[in-house]
Amino acid sequence: MDFAMAMKYIEDKNKLGSVPGLDNVKELLLRLDNPQNKCKCLHIAGTNGKGSIFSFVEDILIAEGYKVGRYVSPTIFTYLERFQINKTIIEEEKFSQLLTRISEQIEAMEKDGLSSPTAFEIETALAYLYFSEEQVDYALIECGMGGKLDATNVIEKPVVSVMASVSMDHMDFLGNTIKKIAKQKAGIIKKNSMCISYPQDRATTRILIDKCSKQKTDIVFVNKNAIREISADENETVFEYKEKIYTIKLLGEHQILNAATAIEVVNHLDVPVKEESIRRGLSKTIWKGRMTRVNKKPPMYVDGAHNEQAWKILKNTVNKYFTNKNIIYIIGVLKDKEYTKMIDILGDTISYAITVTPDTPRGLKNTILAEVISKNDIPVVTAESSKEAIDLAMDKACGDDVILVCGSLSFISDYLNYEA
Repeated sequence: MDFAMAMKYIEDKNKLGSVPGLDNVKELLLRLDNPQNKCKCLHIAGTNGKGSIFSFVEDILIAEGYKVGRYVSPTIFTYLERFQINKTIIEEEKFSQLLTRISEQIEAMEKDGLSSPTAFEIETALAYLYFSEEQVDYALIECGMGGKLDATNVIEKPVVSVMASVSMDHMDFLGNTIKKIAKQKAGIIKKNSMCISYPQDRATTRILIDKCSKQKTDIVFVNKNAIREISADENETVFEYKEKIYTIKLLGEHQILNAATAIEVVNHLDVPVKEESIRRGLSKTIWKGRMTRVNKKPPMYVDGAHNEQAWKILKNTVNKYFTNKNIIYIIGVLKDKEYTKMIDILGDTISYAITVTPDTPRGLKNTILAEVISKNDIPVVTAESSKEAIDLAMDKACGDDVILVCGSLSFISDYLNYEA
């Protein structure tokens, strides 16, 4: 099939939705000769920070000279950015070739009376196949949702299992308590391996320790007491971790913790990584959509914060870097997110709001969000396009005002591509 046919195939499989369980993806991978077990995989789960941690790890490993595969979801700019090697997105022709081979195996499964894998299961199988055939040195695999029943959770023995920050999200699928969610995330931890974790709350910490004990797996938590922030501004943060100095460009105190998690990950690989590669990789890391500055005057930032913990982190970042400044928000959210809670959290930082409707069936209508914001006595207007929203924000901004785009990863690509 050509690329257009390949995308139509994925679109059709998207109609299957999400199906819990690993039987289908395991059967598909078996018929592909289990490519996931031919890669040296690093596997990450968590609620927030997965992308940032693996961006740091990716840049460190590339700085060390390794060939690094990366499987990411969701994407921001293009569908194919799910599949990358050394930050280069898979070519359309290669994608189509791999999907053709996979579709043949799916057809055989269906003839044998088995169900078709879902779109995410197919994409996951394609990532493993791509990375194994391209013989990457390391494959960085990001859970789509949860962990235990996530389609990515088919690796027999990852080099390292990584746990990013765990908090409340996807409660309909993962459970309505932090313990239930943490147990699902901990499902990626395998026997006799290594787990590295971001600092967690007490309940999650206990669950991870218990899981690792049962699996006879060592676990290392980032030591918050070993971190010292040296300096921080809108351009970079310099910090000390375990008596070594590092510089990162990603904004926010949480990014220091994400960077420290990445440091622990690369320091617990199967081969040593040079300290110079760690420093160089961290200093180069850019992760689009995480407090990304896209304009200097007036300063405009784009952040994909889309759940309670991320909104709290965003508020802390705003208060730290933009003290006593008016913040003009451009906000779009998904209707299945706790957007009233978002406004409760961010409300006292919002000087003026412009609401937009994300271009997805899950997008909340801008007028509904505007009504919620107005009930908090915040001036708000609606916009029907990213261009209109930016124009309104630019017209409103004066002096030291800051423009901040947030609410969801689903609509921020236009803003990240903004050119003054």
